[in-house]
Amino acid sequence: MHELVERIREPELCYVFARNAERRGHPELAVQAYRRAVDLRAEQHGADTAQELDALRVIYAYEEALSHNKGKRTRATGTWQMVRKQGLLATIHRRLQTRSGDEVAAVLKELQMEDYSFEAFAERYPQAMQEAA
Repeated sequence: MHELVERIREPELCYVFARNAERRGHPELAVQAYRRAVDLRAEQHGADTAQELDALRVIYAYEEALSHNKGKRTRATGTWQMVRKQGLLATIHRRLQTRSGDEVAAVLKELQMEDYSFEAFAERYPQAMQEAA
């Protein structure tokens, strides 16, 4: 990750940086800033374990993909409601079962966040996904 992106400490500043980087012809820096925003948002959420932090990254990356598709900030309201009712792991398991996610996967690939997809999380934590089922 570029030094300028690593120094950013607030997600909102990552979005400003990304817009400026795109405008000035540095799309690679914009992609890094979007990824940094996802990381910062997940860290600020307050996870207890590394697995929970990873699960939060997945949901925030999903929001980032939705936002990128729509061209404006978009919140995954239904997903967050499921998290409050059922928990993080159950929500990710449910999202894997109910959605194909092809359009989101393509956007995550464009944003170089394939490792933050629901499928990648399930591959990293197969035991947790079995328990959530």
